Amino acid sequence: MRIEQWLPKGLGRLRDAGDRRIVERWARWQPLRRQHRQPEHRPTSPGQACGIPQEIRAVVRLLEWLPEQGSSLAACTQNHINVYLATGPAGRLRIRPFLHRTSRRQHTRALTAPSYTSSLAVGIVAADTRWYLVHRLVHEPDLAVRDRAAGLLLLLFARSPSWICALTRDDVLDDGATLSLCLGTHPVEIPQPFDGMLREPVHHPVSKAQRLESGPSRWLLPGARAGRPMEPVSLSRRLKALGIRPRPTRNASLMDLPAGLPVVVFSRLLGFTQATAANWTIDSGGDDGRYAAHRIRRATANTEGTAIPVPPQHDG
Repeated sequence: MRIEQWLPKGLGRLRDAGDRRIVERWARWQPLRRQHRQPEHRPTSPGQACGIPQEIRAVVRLLEWLPEQGSSLAACTQNHINVYLATGPAGRLRIRPFLHRTSRRQHTRALTAPSYTSSLAVGIVAADTRWYLVHRLVHEPDLAVRDRAAGLLLLLFARSPSWICALTRDDVLDDGATLSLCLGTHPVEIPQPFDGMLREPVHHPVSKAQRLESGPSRWLLPGARAGRPMEPVSLSRRLKALGIRPRPTRNASLMDLPAGLPVVVFSRLLGFTQATAANWTIDSGGDDGRYAAHRIRRATANTEGTAIPVPPQHDG
C-alpha cells in the first residue's frame, strides 16, 4: 500500500505524460502485481519493499537520461542502453524487466539488458575487517548497548536486520547463570561478555513509545510505535553509522561460519534449510557441502513432497 501511495510521486519526475503512463502500467502489471500475488503466509520482506521502488526509480532515471542524449523512449536504441549501463552503477541493470515489456508492447525497439544479480565476490567484507568490528563492539562501552548487541548478532551469527528486529523477549532463555538465544531449532549458549549485552535490552528496554504501553514490550528491540518492533531499515541505518554494512558483513559471516561446521549442525544452529546451508558450505570451501547438496537433490528427485533426510554424520 505504501508503494502504491508513493508511485505517483515517484513518476512525477517524468515530464512526458506518455512515458508516465507506460511506466505506471508496467509497475502495476509486473512488480506490484507480483507482490499482490504473494501468499499470505509469506509477508513482504523489507528487501522486497525496498527493491520495488528501486526498480521503478531505475526506469525513471533511464527516461530522464534519454532526453539528455537527444533521444526518447520510442527512439531509444540498444546502443543507448549499452552506454547507459556502462556509465553508471550496477543498479541500472534493474531496467531489464521494463525493457522486455516495452519491447513486447512495441513501445520501443527490441531492447534488453543483462540480469541484475548481486555478486558475492564484491558483496563481502574482508575477514580482518569483520573481526575489527567485532572487537570494537565488544570493547567500546560508549556505544549504545542495543546497537552493540544487534551488531554482534549480525557479525557472529549472520543474522539479518529483519530477523534481529523480530526477536522477542521469549527468544532469550536466561537462568541467571547461562543465557541462550533461539537462533534455529536448538538454543545457542551466548558467551561473555555478549550475554550481558543481550540481558540489557531484556531488563531495560529502550523505546520512544514505552510510555504508551501498559507493560514491558514483548520485542527485544521495541520501535517508535507502541506494540511494534524497531523497523529493519532503522536498525540498518544505526549499524551503518557504526561502520557496519549489513549485507557485506553478513555475507562475510556466512562465508566463515559453515567452513568449520557440518551442514546439519550449521542448519540446525542458525535455522537455515539444509539446501541453503549446503550452498554456503560449498561457497566457503567446506568439504561437507557437496555431499549434503547431492543427498538433498537425490532425495528431492526421488520422493517429491517428503521431508529431506538428514545426512549421516561421519567421524572426523
